[in-house]
Amino acid sequence: MDISKNVLSASNYFILNKQLVKEFGLETTIVLHEFSQREESNNTHIIKKKYYLNILKELSTNTSLPLKKIKNVINRLYTLKFIDVIVNKKEDGVYIKILHQNIANKLIKNYTKTTEKQIKQKPKGIISKQSKFKKPLKKELNEYFHELGDTENSTMFYDYYESNGWKVGRNPMKCWKSAARNWLKRSNLGTSTFPNHYDENTEKKIKHNRNQLLKYHQHLKKLGWISSYSPTSGTKWHKKNSS
Repeated sequence: MDISKNVLSASNYFILNKQLVKEFGLETTIVLHEFSQREESNNTHIIKKKYYLNILKELSTNTSLPLKKIKNVINRLYTLKFIDVIVNKKEDGVYIKILHQNIANKLIKNYTKTTEKQIKQKPKGIISKQSKFKKPLKKELNEYFHELGDTENSTMFYDYYESNGWKVGRNPMKCWKSAARNWLKRSNLGTSTFPNHYDENTEKKIKHNRNQLLKYHQHLKKLGWISSYSPTSGTKWHKKNSS
């Protein structure tokens, strides 16, 4: 009950009843506040315990709302069970009893729903912290590549992603096992088309695909080709023991 009285009291009105305005509208909140002021007044006529007289014309003057709107708001508050009403036709007014407990229960219920909704929307941040990416150890990576039936690509995979900060494109890697499987799929594509000798045109075609380029160089090394580098000539490939 105290919650409702605090929200509707004149001293706290502009500070605390934002939730009422959001839930039930400004006009409804203003009229309810007028009823609360009558309740706080010491010189308001009372017909029963906590039933305070509110003259409709005075409500219209104080709220700047037309009489028709005042009546509509009273009907809405009654339907919401925020007030109980006794009509006084002689004085063109109504005796209003504010049902504070009902208002408090509604505010708490709506606040709880909003809070639960916000909590449901936050787990993304919590989950991302709990599942923060951890790069694999070389041994761990090598064992996984062996499980996939590959014995050669784990070092190449590790060196490549270690050099780029473990990113897939521009985004941080989320699952290194998934990245490893995709690496092997891409590595196996087109391997059979590599020539069994160093071919400059082949290298030019795949130079922007680092994975394929590394695969081609690995293919050459298996066949006995080695590379050498000089500042003037760049990287050159030649067969072992060839003059």
